[in-house]
Amino acid sequence: MEWVKNFYDKQFRLYAEGLTGPNEEHEEILTKIETLASKPFQSILELGAGGGEFAITAAKKGYDVTAVELVPSRVDFMRKLKSEHDLIGDLEILEEDFYEIELSKSFDVVCYLDGFGVGEDQDQRKLLKRMGKWLKPDGCILIDIYTPWYWASVAGQEMMVGSKPRKYDFDFMGCRMLDTWFDGDEKVTQSLRCYSPQDLNMLLEDIGLKLVDIKPGGAMNYTTWEYHENVELGEAMSYMVKLVPGF
Repeated sequence: MEWVKNFYDKQFRLYAEGLTGPNEEHEEILTKIETLASKPFQSILELGAGGGEFAITAAKKGYDVTAVELVPSRVDFMRKLKSEHDLIGDLEILEEDFYEIELSKSFDVVCYLDGFGVGEDQDQRKLLKRMGKWLKPDGCILIDIYTPWYWASVAGQEMMVGSKPRKYDFDFMGCRMLDTWFDGDEKVTQSLRCYSPQDLNMLLEDIGLKLVDIKPGGAMNYTTWEYHENVELGEAMSYMVKLVPGF
């Protein structure tokens, strides 16, 4: 997974000028998490917190958030946002690798938004076990999972992000979404393992977590360039799963 830190740093720098902080999208994510959690909670652990927009949104609403992020440029931006917003809840920012970090406390909700699948199956299993250890007995884990059917269907799709080209592809043998960003002669590629719900259930075997709920995400139609927020699972680019302790 040597590509991870380089990709997310480069990606952030390519679109950083357009970032404005928390917006309606992050409010919608928080609402989805509140709905899937299905009961009141206070503490959130966010893995791969990026620039911190969701963490700030949750802390502004009164939740106590611990945000773990590996990339220094994104951590700096998160700290900047924290200084610019009035937070009701606590926000602890940790510049760490969530595969290595040691945490002494447990949380009501452990979430990983838009990024699960950076390694191989054994890496996902290692991370899921760690997430379970950080979870309170009555808590839940919420993760965005990329679907193989959507990303296979848009392989070869090109677009512009500002003035920078971007291209999607799909590794059919590895069942991975490939997301390449170009900056002149330089390019960086994100590679995420995609899982069907059945694949995910096999990944969870003997880990001590069980899948209890699924919320389909949206889908981009690249023919009309329209984004549809609510689609059926078979059309969705991703879905959020709820995991709880158990077998």
